[in-house]
Amino acid sequence: MPVVRENDYYSLHGIWGASATLALGRIGKGAGMVVGDVQPPHRAMFVGYREGSGRPVLLPFAPDVKVGLGTEAYQAEPPEGAPEKPPFLPDFIPFSCFSGAEMIRSVSLSGERWEAGRVSLEITSFFGSIPDPARANRTELRSGMRPAIYATISFDNTDGKEILTGVFGMQGIRRPLSDASGGKMLGFAQVNSWGFATEPADDVDEVMNWISLFASMSGKKEYLRRLAAEGCLRFSVPAGEKRSYCIALGVFRDGIVTAGLKTRAFHTSLFRDLDDVLADALAGKEKAFEAARALDAEFDASDMSPERKILLANAVHSYNASTELLITETGEPVFVVNEGEYQMMNTLDLTVDQVFHELKFSPWTVANELDFLYSRSSYNDAYGLAFTHDQGVGDCFTPQGISSYELPRLSGCFSQMTYEETLNWILTACLYAHNADNGSWIARNREVLTQSVESILARDGNGDGLMDLDSDRCDGGSEITTYDSLDASLGQTRNNLYIAIKAWGTLVSFAAVFDRHLSNATAAETALAKKARESATAIMNTVISRVKEPDGYIPAVFEGGNDSKIIPAVEGLIYPLFCGDPEAVSRTGPYAKLIAALGRHLDAVLVPGVCLDAESCGWKLSSTSRNTWMSKIFINQYVAEHVFGLSDERVTRDAVHLGWQCNGSADWGPTDQVASTNGKDLGSRLYPRLVSAILWLYPPSPRQ
Repeated sequence: MPVVRENDYYSLHGIWGASATLALGRIGKGAGMVVGDVQPPHRAMFVGYREGSGRPVLLPFAPDVKVGLGTEAYQAEPPEGAPEKPPFLPDFIPFSCFSGAEMIRSVSLSGERWEAGRVSLEITSFFGSIPDPARANRTELRSGMRPAIYATISFDNTDGKEILTGVFGMQGIRRPLSDASGGKMLGFAQVNSWGFATEPADDVDEVMNWISLFASMSGKKEYLRRLAAEGCLRFSVPAGEKRSYCIALGVFRDGIVTAGLKTRAFHTSLFRDLDDVLADALAGKEKAFEAARALDAEFDASDMSPERKILLANAVHSYNASTELLITETGEPVFVVNEGEYQMMNTLDLTVDQVFHELKFSPWTVANELDFLYSRSSYNDAYGLAFTHDQGVGDCFTPQGISSYELPRLSGCFSQMTYEETLNWILTACLYAHNADNGSWIARNREVLTQSVESILARDGNGDGLMDLDSDRCDGGSEITTYDSLDASLGQTRNNLYIAIKAWGTLVSFAAVFDRHLSNATAAETALAKKARESATAIMNTVISRVKEPDGYIPAVFEGGNDSKIIPAVEGLIYPLFCGDPEAVSRTGPYAKLIAALGRHLDAVLVPGVCLDAESCGWKLSSTSRNTWMSKIFINQYVAEHVFGLSDERVTRDAVHLGWQCNGSADWGPTDQVASTNGKDLGSRLYPRLVSAILWLYPPSPRQ
């Protein structure tokens, strides 16, 4: 497990498919469970211990906040001469928190670990592959889709002289779990929404009281004060011993959870309630830990830099926090990835970047997304079949063919993304067809795929291969790209270098998938594949003609005198590499001239003061914008290394990029849009798309 030197930042330990997370890590800030959102809570999370009658010490996740009513809300002014403190309240025990320098924070693919003094806290939140509901039985689904993670808390009192009293607790709870379980589980819950539980033992008890942390530290038997809104598990560790305790943390989202399309959380079809989730998690902990250990063994054995390992692990955990598996009223599963802090649903320009992770761990969700995007996000404009940016926001589905984001008569943020989103659907389809499909999905969807490619070709008005016709949905505005908050160098769709190469990659990938996976092609399909190759060649010739000599770079936009330099000129090269045509991106293949030109371009822009930030030396996607995106850096790094063979200091900026996340964006944890100077969060906080970093560890193996 690589150790994080800068340990004061948030991480999200998402529960896959549950739209829920455990957030922690910012020193002095709130921590705890969040359901239906990714924003870290303002509540306290109590993890620590007291040696004998000494001063308690905690991990620093317990800010001075109050949740619920205190005792004063239930009492009139005390009569004269009455004691200042009611007899049922515990004595206040002053406590301290570990400093950042006193803690060791280490990260694994399955979770993370905190060590300080005599306590360690290990979170295990990722377990690998997710079973396909169409193929797995109920037992497999309950184990593989259980909306729960684990906290293992250990106390080392081996050289202690007195009993050690440990605690694990949270604010925001109202229900002791021993009530409904008849003592078979100990822990606390917020009604039936979320909670934490452990198995009963002689050295464990529940403590619930106002300022219950201090009650739990007293070591005295306490009655459960059920009016309180915080509670702790209390552990008693004798002198000379070390003990560990497994705590399950789970959620349960009951009833209809979405509007526009009525769905329930899929896990409600597998579990009765929260107590069922927690009991099953405790019963299945050994199998879960075995899966986590297998993940971590491969992760540890990887030759990735420690910085990349930390970036990848944090990204995977954050991605899980935004995932939501739903079930319709007719019993169909619907997979949704919410867009971090923005909460837009199945944003298609994220789908195409997250697909590399999903192809490894849940390939069936890619097919599910593709089908659902076609059924709800597709529409026809003046040029043919197209796709919207998203499917809704905040669990509110939009009507078919409408997004929550796109508006007419604009030329910047919130304009139409028609062309790029249609590219994204095609690319995701090609990646799935080549890497995961057994042939059945592509057979059912060949007409949708060909119509989408025809639509892309129709938007080239002058035969140069580039998009130059805006969708009529723009209504006088102009289309934008996923880089919506950057300047025209990456934000404009028309005559844009980034989009040109992405379109090239789309057409080449379609042709490759056509050759390998579309049998019994019709004459029209064969003609379309030929036209796609011809358009890819036209793009190559157009791009080559725009090279600026003698410097060798290619301007970001082929109009308006634009002279910006961009790294994502090479982003589109990744798709043929994983769609069965690696020869297309080789220096000796049919597009060798394009690859050579883009190689020169990359050499020209990866210099300090251009696309290496002059202050931080981190990757700056555009020379004319300090807004740089982590998820896109990861993809373009992969292309630079695996297509162009770069391995020098221009590419190995991982320490800088990790510093952006752990320092500049510490308040938010995984953040996509950051300032290239210092990593200050600029947008796309608590984001799932950073999971594109999975390319470093698990690139899908192309089927030749």
